[in-house]
Amino acid sequence: MNFTNNIVILELTLFFTLYFVLFQLPQTKKIHLSAHSRNHFIAIASLLFYASWYPPAVLLLLYHAFLGKYSTKYLQEDKKSLWIVIGLALLPLLFFKYYNYFIDLVALQGASLDLILPLGLSFYTFSMIGYYIDIYNKEIEANQSFLDILLFIAFWPHLAAGPILRAKNIFGNIFKEERLTSTTITLALLLIIVGLIKKLLIADNIGAYVNWNISYGVESMSIVDAWATMLGFSAQIYADFSGYSDMAIGFALLMGFRLPANFNYPYLATTITEFWHRWHISLSTWFRDYLYFPLGGSKEGNYRTYMNIMIVFILSGIWHGAGMGFAIWGAIHGIILVAEKALGKEYLRVYSTIRWVITMILIVVAWSFFRLEYSEAIIIVQKMFGLDNSLFINHSSPYYQFVIFMMLLYPILDHIFKFYQVDKEGFVVMNTNRIGLLVLSILILVTFTFSGDPLPFIYFDF
Repeated sequence: MNFTNNIVILELTLFFTLYFVLFQLPQTKKIHLSAHSRNHFIAIASLLFYASWYPPAVLLLLYHAFLGKYSTKYLQEDKKSLWIVIGLALLPLLFFKYYNYFIDLVALQGASLDLILPLGLSFYTFSMIGYYIDIYNKEIEANQSFLDILLFIAFWPHLAAGPILRAKNIFGNIFKEERLTSTTITLALLLIIVGLIKKLLIADNIGAYVNWNISYGVESMSIVDAWATMLGFSAQIYADFSGYSDMAIGFALLMGFRLPANFNYPYLATTITEFWHRWHISLSTWFRDYLYFPLGGSKEGNYRTYMNIMIVFILSGIWHGAGMGFAIWGAIHGIILVAEKALGKEYLRVYSTIRWVITMILIVVAWSFFRLEYSEAIIIVQKMFGLDNSLFINHSSPYYQFVIFMMLLYPILDHIFKFYQVDKEGFVVMNTNRIGLLVLSILILVTFTFSGDPLPFIYFDF
């Protein structure tokens, strides 16, 4: 769901009006509307939200709900049954996301299809796979109703771009509602406001200039053009994705569902290892728990540990999309993580400021392969390090430099003042720093004055 779209805003207004009238007002509580009623209302509303994007895609949600309801009784019999169910869950994802890439790879003429990638397919597929593994490991019970499973899959705040939900978290909230207090409402509204600022003020503004630069091609960029473009994209993707996650967590909180934080100021990281503890946390912990640990984690010697890390991060890249660039992006992170693990405490003795600079350079370089085609990424990385004798400044350049560097102030303020905090359990809590709240108030006014060109959320493509 595009939370900044006018039609979606109207839909959300209608939803929360009905939700509060039916389930929160004192007079309705006297009727004792059950938790089941609330869950069914949210599940059906989620289907309607999804149908407003593309009605046929609802069939995929129903497919996963039926699979989740009627296959779980076989999961605890043997591992073969688990693999079959996981394979069935992956089929739609593999077909919609990778079919045409495979056809192009093997050069089958006339076999490609005009496919629309269903919104949020990767996110709810991984949520369901985690659900099946949790049942197999007997960490949750397989006694959920069809509508409860549908709620888990289609839960509208996360549906379009995550975060990846965990069954234990959602089913723990289904019948144990988070109390809607003034503190909860304040935190939820704070998250929604911060998310809107990130999207409208940062991502949509910087993103427009980044897209402009890339549209002119990377071949004629100077060193400054290349760095401005990729630093701009680094800010854009952070603000865009974390902005969506903030709003999703805020909306969920208004319905009594407490979701863990998905971002924790990742560009403060002084190592790539720390970066992945702060970036897209729901994905990194999913791969840790459902792939890295089952592969053996770090329990079977250094060589096997390094192999496990590389497998996880290459698959993480492929999860984002078909194409060499995504795999290389994942491999770069995997290689650096292996290097950091091999160096151990020796690397941590390096001054934190130097480690932060090294980490940021590596992250920005890796984003080049995420954002651009492989051949373009190679060119822009060469230009970033002056390997092709690019001119340092090109006065006739059509590329934007200064304006992007100026706009980097917004994510810097976000990381300095931390408009919310993440507690030890991984959940978002209020940050009552008065200067931070003052800066946030100013940014709210700036957002309404200088909101950028409306751009689709980047992770809608994944």
